Amino acid sequence: NRDSATEGCKITSIAKEFYGKEYVAGTLDRYSNEPLFISSKEVDCTTFVELVLSLYLTPENGCFDDVCRNLERIRYRNGERNGYISRLHYISWWIDDNSKQKIVNEIYTLWHTAEQSSELYFMSRHPESYPQLKEAPELIKEISAYEKIYNNKTRRYIPKEKIAELSNEDIRNGDIIAIVTNIKGLDVAHIGFAYWQKNELHLIHASSSRKKVLCDPLPLSQYL
Repeated sequence: NRDSATEGCKITSIAKEFYGKEYVAGTLDRYSNEPLFISSKEVDCTTFVELVLSLYLTPENGCFDDVCRNLERIRYRNGERNGYISRLHYISWWIDDNSKQKIVNEIYTLWHTAEQSSELYFMSRHPESYPQLKEAPELIKEISAYEKIYNNKTRRYIPKEKIAELSNEDIRNGDIIAIVTNIKGLDVAHIGFAYWQKNELHLIHASSSRKKVLCDPLPLSQYL
């Protein structure tokens, strides 16, 4: 429930438990058989958000199996792990699938005045950047087919020059923030959690530059 300050505090409290954990890029790309990889010691920006969300969704009397099941629901298409192709590789896929499952709800405000055309093709055109696609080039066509579903779709976003004008009613503690990119064929470059400090919006995230999970010392408007 996004309207509950308590729930936002719960999400950020879980996220803070990971402060200082190591950032490691491509944590899901070590294995060709797509196991349900889970680590509380090393994360990238997406696996950090997924792990925090899976813990948040697990009731207090839940067990590790519940965490794993929630993680599988979040990470894979229709909540079912069925090989590399079933993983929600693009954040646009991730948002739409998790919205369909009612795990997340995409929020639009009056500040969402810019539009991104989600023409996805980065993975299929750069298979050398993905170990599984290098090892099994036959998967490229399957990835490309899912990418093409998103051709000509658009998604609204908040321009970075407007971020400093936001209030904690527009974006609330614990909201997931996805940062769009102008890299051709890609939709989102980074993801983390909203956190307000001294009336300024910050990002709790697994930082590739600082190599760890932290609340970024820069306000989001400056970080961008």
